Amino acid sequence: MLSATANSIRTSAITFVETEHGRMRRKQRGIDKKDLQSAKKYGIRSEYFRCRGQRTAKYVYQGITYIVNEKTGQEITCYAKPLELKKVPLSTGMQSEYMKACRKIKEDHLCWTSNSVLVVDTSGSMREADVWGARTRLDAVWISIALDFLATRLKTGEGCLTDVISVVTLGETATVIFEEEPCSWVLYNKIVKLYRQGLVRPQGHGPFLPSLEKAEALLLRNPNASCAVSLTFLSDGRPSDATHGAGLGKDGCYEMIESTVGNLAKQFGRRLTFKAIAIGDYEEFDMLRRMVDAADEYGAHADFCLPSMTSSALGEVFTSVATSITSTQLELTDAHSKKQRQVRNILRESRSKAGQDILSVSDEEFWIYSLAKTTWSLIYVAFAKGPFGEGAERFAYRFFELAADCKTIVGKPMVVKESRLILDVDSADELARKEFTATLCKTQQLARRLAKDFNAKPKTSYRVDERTPTVDFLDCSIYELDDDNLGVLSVLVEDKLDHTKWQKWNSNNGFVEGMKKAPVFSEEGLRLAEINMTRVAHFEGDIIEEGSEEEEDSDEEKAGPDVLQGKNTVVFSPFEVAQAFSHFSYLATWKKRLVCDLQGVYDEANNVLLFSDPVIHYYNPRAYTCRKNVHGRTDHGKEGMHKFFDTHADHCGPLCRIVNRGFRKVARSEKKCSHNSA
Repeated sequence: MLSATANSIRTSAITFVETEHGRMRRKQRGIDKKDLQSAKKYGIRSEYFRCRGQRTAKYVYQGITYIVNEKTGQEITCYAKPLELKKVPLSTGMQSEYMKACRKIKEDHLCWTSNSVLVVDTSGSMREADVWGARTRLDAVWISIALDFLATRLKTGEGCLTDVISVVTLGETATVIFEEEPCSWVLYNKIVKLYRQGLVRPQGHGPFLPSLEKAEALLLRNPNASCAVSLTFLSDGRPSDATHGAGLGKDGCYEMIESTVGNLAKQFGRRLTFKAIAIGDYEEFDMLRRMVDAADEYGAHADFCLPSMTSSALGEVFTSVATSITSTQLELTDAHSKKQRQVRNILRESRSKAGQDILSVSDEEFWIYSLAKTTWSLIYVAFAKGPFGEGAERFAYRFFELAADCKTIVGKPMVVKESRLILDVDSADELARKEFTATLCKTQQLARRLAKDFNAKPKTSYRVDERTPTVDFLDCSIYELDDDNLGVLSVLVEDKLDHTKWQKWNSNNGFVEGMKKAPVFSEEGLRLAEINMTRVAHFEGDIIEEGSEEEEDSDEEKAGPDVLQGKNTVVFSPFEVAQAFSHFSYLATWKKRLVCDLQGVYDEANNVLLFSDPVIHYYNPRAYTCRKNVHGRTDHGKEGMHKFFDTHADHCGPLCRIVNRGFRKVARSEKKCSHNSA
């Protein structure tokens, strides 16, 4: 207890001797000099002996501990109170279910819904005490894995016993400390024990290759192509393989590390989530960035993460890893049967390679086919053996028409689209692929016709500047290729767009460009989205100033070009045009269809948005029975429409009102008729 005299001393007058180490620790943890002075004045003091025998005092104030040399008055260090992790009580039933899950995981790889490997740096630098909320960097990692990667998923139900997790240490000796464990409270308790008892001590150097090879073996052990795959690689510095590992030299080691990550992405593609998490000095992570680039080259979900030096920021990164796994699982689950869908086992082609200009092809990289383009001529085509692009439903391959020598490319580069998934494991896949391609082509051609109708709308309004972009969908054709092994391949072919300029303006799940991730809709959220859909789609509740809309429209229709020359026009952005087109497609099809998942490139030279791979949601409330998946598996019907308009409410602007003007009059006249008849 402090005396009245001590309490009367101004906080700023409390003295201590600053040290370089103490200043560094306070800077790392965001602690001000006044905080230490306040702790000496108001905190709880106790004697504290360091290993060298120096008498020190420990002050604890507002959850922060300060260690001060009593004799010299020097500050030694400071840290926040470490988070206490407690084990979860396990019932007999929970333990029994865990044991059953362990056996099933070993015996039946097809039951796995995800396969996650966490590589954790345990080199000597992970002893550093510069992460707020933990004694060491390594402690902060265990806290985040336990709370944010495991506990959160278990509480929400996103993690279950068929989600498989392995943990590998990154150090001079790579060790698999948890191997193919079910996501469970049992594993959570094991992590808590490891954290509380300090069973893994940071020491030595940190070569990447040994741990990366262990991770690769764990990920490749399960050939199940319907399983989400995740590799999280956490390190606080550059790899030491060149001096304490493979002995290949820096460049050789870096290339081997890149190659290992690239090969994983080449096999798993979009199924793989790769997160490189960095802790510490920003300049030390060039290798982690190169690993991310290597994974991204083959279409994996790859991110480099540099969280601030706090346990909570690190936890947010591990939460994002869990979220990515869940998103992949949903993508691989059939919306109606709830069964997992198998992805075709194909090695991907790198995006940079696909972007190269070539004049001829080789049979090492392409399948060569001959086909009769007309009754009188025979042409040859080249079909790349690996896809360079991968969506939720489709693979994209390079495709060329060839001269008679079967090598020289004639014409412009094209792209083949075919199903990414094994469509029908119970019957002939050839027929299912043919139906898939036909549906894909019909969907794109329908969207193309709607685009022409949309482009005509702004021309009728003086408000839209002629510099506003137009929209178009790539024309597509169906080629049937006679393959000796696979039978007749039915594939969709279209012009190749520049994938380096590829953009996505909206999606089929409510996502809109600018969002960090797609929105998640609860049952209540979907119910509210359904209620609000009519209001947003038909602009109900709009406040129209300076007269009614009918008056504005009438004035515009009567006025000639000379009268309107002085009117102000608006140049709408590509984003506004894309969102307005989706809105337009709903009303232009009498509220039965909605075109979304708008992706492609903005052709600045021709001022046109070139789209490919659209999704059309179909729902006809007046039909006796409402058909599902009319436009393929990505057609989510009325639920997809509800999600679109729920997020579109924030982006529905003047262009939406202009292009949908005629439909709005119809809607109001229908409402008046129904009111009069009542």
